[in-house]
Amino acid sequence: MITAGFLIIIITVFASLVIWWYLIFYKYKNQLKMFPYPLQVPLLGITYKMRNTVDIYKTVEALVKTYGKNVFAMIGPIPMLVTADPKIFSIILGSPKHINKPLVLTTIINRAVENSLIIAKGDEWRRQRKLLNPSLNYKSVMQNNKLFNKHSDGLINKLKEEINNESTDVVHILEDFMFELSLETILGETGTECDKIKTAKCIKLLGQIVVRKLFSPLTYFTITEIFTKVYWEERNAIKMTHIILKEFIRRKQKEQRDLKIEGCPTYIDILLGDKNNREEDVIKQLILVIPAAFDTTTSSLSFTLYHLAKSPEIQQKAYEEVHSILGEDIHQTITNQQVAQMKYLDLVIKESLRLSPAVPAYTRTLEEDVIYEETTLPKGLMVLMIPFMMHIDPELYPDPEKFIPERFLPENLNPNRYSYAPFNLGVRNCIGKLYAMVSMKIALAKLLLNYEFVDVHHQLCLSVEVTLQSKTGIRVGIRKRNHMK
Repeated sequence: MITAGFLIIIITVFASLVIWWYLIFYKYKNQLKMFPYPLQVPLLGITYKMRNTVDIYKTVEALVKTYGKNVFAMIGPIPMLVTADPKIFSIILGSPKHINKPLVLTTIINRAVENSLIIAKGDEWRRQRKLLNPSLNYKSVMQNNKLFNKHSDGLINKLKEEINNESTDVVHILEDFMFELSLETILGETGTECDKIKTAKCIKLLGQIVVRKLFSPLTYFTITEIFTKVYWEERNAIKMTHIILKEFIRRKQKEQRDLKIEGCPTYIDILLGDKNNREEDVIKQLILVIPAAFDTTTSSLSFTLYHLAKSPEIQQKAYEEVHSILGEDIHQTITNQQVAQMKYLDLVIKESLRLSPAVPAYTRTLEEDVIYEETTLPKGLMVLMIPFMMHIDPELYPDPEKFIPERFLPENLNPNRYSYAPFNLGVRNCIGKLYAMVSMKIALAKLLLNYEFVDVHHQLCLSVEVTLQSKTGIRVGIRKRNHMK
C-alpha cells in the first residue's frame, strides 16, 4: 500500500522534473524566439507523437510543412532546432568546429561502436578519418571494379527468378547483394555461408536495436538500461558479432603475414595496420562500416528502381545510354572508363537520392554560439538537419515531387551546394560516397541492360530509421529485355 509520505515524494519529484523541463524550454524558447514551435508536452516535448519510425517521418514532415524550414522543438528534455534550411546546413556542416554528434545519439549506439568513426569527437575523429580515407579514395574504390561486376552478375542471376512474378519487393534481394559485396570489399572475403548468415543476422539486429532504443528512455541511462529486454538482446548480439568478426580478423592477419598486400590497402588492412587499434577497436569499426556500406546503398538502389519504374520514359533514356556504351553483350565486365561515360545514369541516381536520401537526417551539437540572421543559436543546441524535406522545397527545386534527372545538369544546379545533401556534406561528409556511387552505377547499368522495371502502383510507407525505409517494402515488376535469351 502506498503511504501518504511516499506519494508526496513521488509528486514532489514529478513536479520538480516538470519545473526543470519548463526552465529549459523557456530558456531556449526566448533565445530562439524568431523560430516557431509546435505544442510541447512537459517532459516529452514532441516525442508524444512518435510511437514508431513512421511517426518520426510524419512528425518531422508535418513540422516543416506547418511551421516552415526552421522549427524549435523539445525532444524530451533536449532543446533542438529542426531545420530544412540550406543556409543553416552550410553554416553548421561547412564549419570545422561543429563536427560532434549529440550525446543522446552517441549514448544509444556507444556500446556497439564505441569510439568508432561515427561517434568519435574532435581530434580523435580527425585522426581516424585521416587514417581511413585511403581505403575509400578514388584509386581504392576503382580497384574493386571486378568485385562490383562479379556481385552485380550474381544479382542479375538472382532476379531471373522474379521475372514472371506480378511484383517483387526488391529490398531484401538488393540487401543480400550489397551485404556480400560489402563483406568482400571491406574484409577481403565473404566467409562461409554460415558466417554470412550469422553476421547478417547480428548486424541487422543491432540496427533494429538502435531504433528501438530511441523509443525507450530507460536505455539512455546505464543504471536503468540493465533492466530492459533490449539491453540483453544488444549484449548477446554484440557478443556473437565479436566472435564471428574475430575469425575474419585472424584469417586476415594470417594472410597479411603470408602474403604481401598488393594495390591499395582495404579498410580492414588499414585498421589492422594501425598500432593504436586493439582487436576490440577493429571489431567496433567493422560493426559500423559493414552496415554503413550495405544498408545505405541498398536503400538508394531500391528507391532508384522504384522511381525508374514510375518514370518509364526516363528509364528508357537511361537504358539507351547504357546500351550505347556497352552494346549487346549483357554479360560483359563494365570497365571504370565505361562507368565514367554514363552521365545520364549519374543524373538519375542523384535525382533519386534527392527524393529518397538514404540517410534521412543527421545531427550536430553546436560547439559555440552561431549567428544566424537576426538571432544567435546558442552553444550546446542540438541541430537536427532534414535533407528529405529540404530536397522537396519548391524554392530550391521547382515541381519538387517530379522525377527530373536534368535538374543536376551543371547549368541547372542550385548555387548553394548545401541545398543537396544526401550523403551529408562539409567537413564530416560521408567517407563512402564514391564507393556507393560507383557500385550503384555498375549494378544499375547491368540491371537496365538485362531487365525492364515496371510500375505496380505500390504505395510506400516511409520511415526514419538508420536509413530511409518503406515499411511496406519497395515493390516493382521485373521483366526481361527483348534481347535476353
